[in-house]
Amino acid sequence: MVVHEPGPWFDDVLASLASQDYPTLRHVFFLTTPVVDSQQDTAAAQLLSNKIQAVLPDAIMRIVEGNPGFGPLINEMQRIVEGDSGLFCVMHDDVALQSSTVRLLVEELFVSNASVVGPKLVQWDNPTLLKSVGFGIDRCGEIDPLIEPNERDQEQHDSVRDIFFVSSACMLVRADLFRELNGFCREIPFFGEDLEFCWRAHLSGARVVVAPSAVARHRELFSSRSANIVSSSLIARHRARTVTTLTSRYRFPLVWLQMLITSVIETVVGVFSGTFRESLAGLRATVAIIVDTTYIWRRRQEVRPFRRVLASDIGKLQVKGSARLTRFIRHRRAIESSAIASSTEVKKFWRQTSTRSSGIAMTVIFALILVGSREIITNGSRIVGEFLPFDSGSVTSGLLFELFRSGWWSSGFGQATANPTGIGLLALGGYLVFGNLALLQTLMIVGSIFFGFFGMWRLCGAFANSRARLVGASIYVALPLGYDAIARGRFSALLTIAALPWVFDILRRAGGLHAEGRIDPTTNLLISNSEKSIGVGISRRTQLIAGLVLILGLVSAFAPAILVVTLIGVLLWFVASVFGGTPMRSIGAMSFVGLAGVVGSLLINLPWSMNFISRQWWQLLTSDQSVSERGIGLSALASLDFGNLRGGFFVLGAYFCVVCSLLVANSWRLVWALRSAFLVVGALLLAVLDDRGLLPFQMPEPSILLTLVAVGLGLACATCVSIFSETALSKSSDWRRSVGLLVPIAILLTFLPTFLNVADGRWQQPDSTVSQLLAQLPDNPEDGNYRTLFVGDNELLPVATNALTSFVSYGVSDDGPVNIVSHWAPQHTAMNSLADQALMALISNDTVRVGRLMSPLAIRYIVVPLSSAPSASALDLVDALSNQLDLRRLYFARDLVIFENVDWIPIIGVLDEQSAVASQKVVGSALIVQELQSVNPLFVDDHNVASKSSRSSFNGGTVHVSALFNERWQLTIDGAQIAPRVAFGATTAFDAPIAGSAELHYRTSVLRYLLLLIQAFVWLVLFIIAANVSRFRVRLRGVSSQSIKLLSQNADQILKSDRQDK
Repeated sequence: MVVHEPGPWFDDVLASLASQDYPTLRHVFFLTTPVVDSQQDTAAAQLLSNKIQAVLPDAIMRIVEGNPGFGPLINEMQRIVEGDSGLFCVMHDDVALQSSTVRLLVEELFVSNASVVGPKLVQWDNPTLLKSVGFGIDRCGEIDPLIEPNERDQEQHDSVRDIFFVSSACMLVRADLFRELNGFCREIPFFGEDLEFCWRAHLSGARVVVAPSAVARHRELFSSRSANIVSSSLIARHRARTVTTLTSRYRFPLVWLQMLITSVIETVVGVFSGTFRESLAGLRATVAIIVDTTYIWRRRQEVRPFRRVLASDIGKLQVKGSARLTRFIRHRRAIESSAIASSTEVKKFWRQTSTRSSGIAMTVIFALILVGSREIITNGSRIVGEFLPFDSGSVTSGLLFELFRSGWWSSGFGQATANPTGIGLLALGGYLVFGNLALLQTLMIVGSIFFGFFGMWRLCGAFANSRARLVGASIYVALPLGYDAIARGRFSALLTIAALPWVFDILRRAGGLHAEGRIDPTTNLLISNSEKSIGVGISRRTQLIAGLVLILGLVSAFAPAILVVTLIGVLLWFVASVFGGTPMRSIGAMSFVGLAGVVGSLLINLPWSMNFISRQWWQLLTSDQSVSERGIGLSALASLDFGNLRGGFFVLGAYFCVVCSLLVANSWRLVWALRSAFLVVGALLLAVLDDRGLLPFQMPEPSILLTLVAVGLGLACATCVSIFSETALSKSSDWRRSVGLLVPIAILLTFLPTFLNVADGRWQQPDSTVSQLLAQLPDNPEDGNYRTLFVGDNELLPVATNALTSFVSYGVSDDGPVNIVSHWAPQHTAMNSLADQALMALISNDTVRVGRLMSPLAIRYIVVPLSSAPSASALDLVDALSNQLDLRRLYFARDLVIFENVDWIPIIGVLDEQSAVASQKVVGSALIVQELQSVNPLFVDDHNVASKSSRSSFNGGTVHVSALFNERWQLTIDGAQIAPRVAFGATTAFDAPIAGSAELHYRTSVLRYLLLLIQAFVWLVLFIIAANVSRFRVRLRGVSSQSIKLLSQNADQILKSDRQDK
């Protein structure tokens, strides 16, 4: 018998053993020990040993280090007991036998010529109700209990019969068979060891029967004693492994396919039937068979010597058809029948009802998201804001990878530095979706909402209440912030919305926070306004840090502002936890993990993150465009809606839950109410101050910063649901009850904006965009590649921008459709300085030749997007451009104005003699008096300047490349290399007096490739740590048995058995 932390009922168990009327019984007990502060506590085991010895003086005790599991400990009987002629009676520590049970089991074993015999098990508290009379299984390993739950014992099952397996709670086994089969499976410590053993017994030709005349009472409350061990995933995994290792090789493929299909169906049905978690565990276990291939192969080899019975004979012992259906019908009958439904089943019924309601509600929410995004899913997102197309023009996964490994950053005017990590991640994502970059973009846009939902679901797991989790996650995705980000094309904000709940969930887990109040060790009383936390081991904390670094590293590769938001969130979380009485050890752990995640994310994005080492590091980190005053207003900020959606003001109802949770919550829930309030008030205050220009520095754009508010609102609503669904308010708290009645109304109001905007199908994205209107501009014209300058309001520009003034920004892209590469802007370079000088002269009306000032930059078109209500600065900008002598207005509409620079020169071209001389002397404003001419464009194609793959015929002269000067530029003419020089103080030129076939290259250094390998290695290591890949490595190698360490002094004592010994 294995004894694990027994209760008072253990006295009845010992008394039943002492009362057995069968002679020559010998008793062996394995006593497990708990782990306290990383050490074994044997004090309780010693006391228990004394209690056993007082009742059974001849009993042998083995105190075991920890709890290796029931099966492995019972297997130790092979070492403790010598001889093959005896019998083993295997028992749980919560089984009380009748005085004749062992005798009747032995008699039936001889009479039936059986090798394994089990008794009739009845309920502990009510012996008139059946617990088990053996079990059957179908071919997929699903168990048929053969009785209905809580079925009354009326001797209807009192015939001896063959069954597939008996419970290990009480099982009589021939010692020679137990040794031949090498006992229980060493890889199944709990749950399923009896099924696997009896199946192998059948394969060997042994007989398994049930002897109903032998009766035992069984408590079967292991889950309440070892909740950390009980797991639906563990049960499902053992079942799947048993089926796949013991089914014949001819039937195995069909059986596995049947398991997969039925698991998928049961998972879908489980959403509505309240069994989703158990069904999902079964599906995961079935799919995981692929990972378990090595283990299954090894285990099948071990079992092969025992296969003495045909597979068809084993099939006759199994249940025909589906045991799932049989079990389901019996279960529903038992619940609906008041005559046999116990209080335990009623509670289970209500739990399933709660889960079923949550499943239905979750399905409705997901359906609303999909319906509201249907046009994006079917036709893709419109090109608005930062939603630049992933597959525009010639962009492919291969091209993205080539750009990433190149030493030339082609966005904007370009720069000789590492490309953004995000480009490499997009290339990798493109390969994962088989090169369909449009699909990848759709998945990232729509999937961000779902990713945020599941992140908030995990974060609200702190409440240990499915309704609270559902409400918190649903409120988070129902807020207008995410859909407004889709409407305005704020890709950075959308990724932040997806990631931030996961960040806080990792902080919660790092702090070991639990949904319990803390007990004062001196008074043994509950400390008000506090929460319980448990220590988190170094390995687990390392895993959490690795996960946080990966999440922040992934998102910051596209939206660096999330690092600023995370730091603000960690600070607010820290202050709220201090006020809430969270143990300082947990607060320190959470703060450390948060800071480590931010620093680590910068490190894994090296060498690209070196871009932030600049005097403008804050602007680069926050994407700040030096907007002195946004002027959005408190109402729009609080409603998380910037005018693109309908009904945003209904969100204000969620703020009621913030106040309500602070008023009503107590104990550990008050700590969560404080955290939600600090996140909401703190982030909203920063957003308002930034909106009014009252801060000495700029904050990230409001749609990113206000994600903290969204998390806080979700937590507040979850806190309220947890309070009113789990706690009973006293009569003196009638006002709290009244307040609680308003919570559902506030929550329902918060959902209204989603319902009001779902019909659009695109979440109110504009019908026409700047990028669509630019389709009229030529691609790869014969007169050379060119650049387009976008200037005006930052939020209207379709490319990464540089701030010019508080109201005007600009961005640059090469000719052809804009694409995702333009999402990132490099540091301010000498070419940006030329553009700054020209535009500042334009704005201040100091020039009428801005086209000449921009001609070395290869800017051919200047585009000014306009909003529905253009600002004064935008209108002044259009007027100033209209007054330029070298600009021609091509297009004028209410929302867009396009000018053409008549003095432009191509990105790569041969300068005439006068312009070649000027390129060495003329800089900045002196270009006004110098008209530049290109006599012949070169390398005209749809690749960026550093990736030209074409050759051009060259007749000699000065080749000008409108790219920042760097010595790694290389022009080759018939094998002869021409050295570059600086032109116009910023760009690159080659003086080549020879003619021939020309090629242009940028030589990427070997160090760049080495850094990429190091970066890839670091990402891979972090993924392995965060995903705990060691689990899969163990499964691939096959699970090794856990060593058992005996702590008792008489560990070497051996029993000799004969046919009478058990």
